[in-house]
Amino acid sequence: MKQETKLAKFETLGCRLNHTETEILQRSLEQQGYRLAGDEGEVDLFVVNTCTVTEQGDAKNRQLIRSLHRRHPQASIAVIGCYAQMDGNRISKMPGVRLVLGNQEKMNLSEHLILLEKYEGNRVITPSFQRGSFETPVIPKASREDNRGKQKVIKEFRTRTSLKIQDGCDFMCSFCIIPFARGRSRYRNHENLMKEAKLLCDEDVKEIVLTGVNIGTYQENGKNLLDIIDALHRLEGPERIRISSIEPSTVPEGILERMTDSQHKLVPFLHLPVQSGSDTILQKMKRRYSVKEYAHEVHQAWKKVEDICIGTDVMVGFPGETEAQFLQTQNLLQDLPIHYFHVFPYSSRPGTPAQRLEDQLDPNQIRERAAKLRNLSRKKRRHAHRKLIGTTQQVLFESRKTDGSQSGYTANYTRVTLREDSGKDHCNQMIPVQITHLGEGLVYGSPTL
Repeated sequence: MKQETKLAKFETLGCRLNHTETEILQRSLEQQGYRLAGDEGEVDLFVVNTCTVTEQGDAKNRQLIRSLHRRHPQASIAVIGCYAQMDGNRISKMPGVRLVLGNQEKMNLSEHLILLEKYEGNRVITPSFQRGSFETPVIPKASREDNRGKQKVIKEFRTRTSLKIQDGCDFMCSFCIIPFARGRSRYRNHENLMKEAKLLCDEDVKEIVLTGVNIGTYQENGKNLLDIIDALHRLEGPERIRISSIEPSTVPEGILERMTDSQHKLVPFLHLPVQSGSDTILQKMKRRYSVKEYAHEVHQAWKKVEDICIGTDVMVGFPGETEAQFLQTQNLLQDLPIHYFHVFPYSSRPGTPAQRLEDQLDPNQIRERAAKLRNLSRKKRRHAHRKLIGTTQQVLFESRKTDGSQSGYTANYTRVTLREDSGKDHCNQMIPVQITHLGEGLVYGSPTL
């Protein structure tokens, strides 16, 4: 089969960063002559971009690989990313797997696929991580010949996209495998990331989301996170700049001032992981802040930035967590002006210091605590949404479904769906919407134009 006709399909598990890297790799394979397959038909190559945050996540990776081989026995499977880095030899023995690439090499997938055609059997490439700055391929959309033999750019709609600026982590939290799966903290070359940002502007992306493992630590050739934000602000094109998750101890001075500046493109949104409301548990987790310091950071943001949305991550059931310590977490989340939280039940992960701790909690108890916090999160999100009723919000619309419904997000990341089909397609447009009533995890509204 000629390379130009080969069909590839990506399966991506895990975090936003994985999905960001998958998008780059998809473009890379299209430039190499692959076509991205839809949900139907035969596939020549599956690329599985893996996650390894939990032991259950590892099992999910293996289950997916087995399922792909069972349904498409003729297809080659390339397994890349975090789980590939941690357990490459085991993966290589699974039926259908031809290529295993760790995180140091996964962005070179195209080159390895070319080399793979010269070899029989499979290849496992999981080298150790290189320190220093890195670059990410900057690849425009694939072009194909039209019916007159001329090249044309394939138009694909994207409103909001992520820009990777950093990888790895030096913080070594006791429950986390990421420093081993992705290496120590490394920062993307500033010129290289700005080159991609300009490409995204040319492709009419309206919102750029800065992403990485620990983006607040960014330091590259004298540039820090604020320098990136200001450089993006000066570009013609993006209407919004958003920060993804950022560690509470790394929020730089000046970031709230930019959020309060009505002329600045940085939106009023912070996602600050807290993990626990108990200082004792935070110390066991090896987090770099106290409960008091975290609360101060949240209150400062809430006081300074009008209409800011603050989200968090919280872990329940960490080894030794008592009922009293769980209640400290629950009360902290209740009292702080936080809009929502992602709740993660603790799961013992081989290779982490937390696995060796005594007093591992009963899984049923962990699930009960997680359910309580998720219920609290729903109540707090609904309360925040209720305060929007009657106001007019600028909404950047992302999609129009076949039934005519359209939805998008406000600057502070509230999802808004239009009440009725006006017949107009608002995709990739920022329009004012009056919020009229609540939905489940969203609000409804009507355009005021």
